[in-house]
Amino acid sequence: MDYVKSDCLDYLKALKENSIDLIITDPPYFIGFDGGKGWDSQWENEKEYLSWCSKWVKECVRVLKPNRMLVVWGTLKTETFLKFKLETSKLVGMFPQNEIIWSYNWGGRDKSNFARKHEYAWCWSKGEKFLFNSGEVLQPRKLKKNLRTGEKYSKGSIPTSVWEKNNHTTSKDYIGWHPTTKNLDVLSRIIKAYSNEKDTILDIFMGSGSTAVAAIRAGRNVIGCESDEEFYNLSSERIQQEKKHKTK
Repeated sequence: MDYVKSDCLDYLKALKENSIDLIITDPPYFIGFDGGKGWDSQWENEKEYLSWCSKWVKECVRVLKPNRMLVVWGTLKTETFLKFKLETSKLVGMFPQNEIIWSYNWGGRDKSNFARKHEYAWCWSKGEKFLFNSGEVLQPRKLKKNLRTGEKYSKGSIPTSVWEKNNHTTSKDYIGWHPTTKNLDVLSRIIKAYSNEKDTILDIFMGSGSTAVAAIRAGRNVIGCESDEEFYNLSSERIQQEKKHKTK
């Protein structure tokens, strides 16, 4: 595990080309949702923010192995991240794939409109073909028999790209000290689908450490960085606890 307190660009520049099996990361969205800490509101304008995004995305592409996946969590609360998506999809050698939509039904809501209770994980493959372990993510079928042949299905079905899963609010896996914690079951499915055991997973915005925890549970290696000192210290402790539990 190589997890350090560092700026993402400094960290990425130290990594070798074509050395990472899967990248999953959750960058600042430039919507000011940082509790006053400043990590989501440090840019003067949208142009400056998108320019910064372009730099770390290009570095991610450089270090990612061919035929592997880059997964970036994003939002459509504003058009800014849509522009990020469109610009990133123009990168030479990168191919937009199905986005994953994490849907949930918990937490507060605006009573004047439909509640926005979903987040996106934008996916790009480095090359047209990419690793996908379908057998690792099969789910039980609602229909047990083939309607055309009448034969029973011997396997489950591949999930759609919309996944409904509430967060771990009543378990030790719920992290209340970070505002944008991602669901471990959702992360686990992504990891199992797009990587193999002992592969190296990279997260350059570790935050709460959830990507690392999910990767450790799935038998993967994980490396990454976090620039916020408080988040780095807390997530480091969480990751170390997970590693200790894994070795028991």
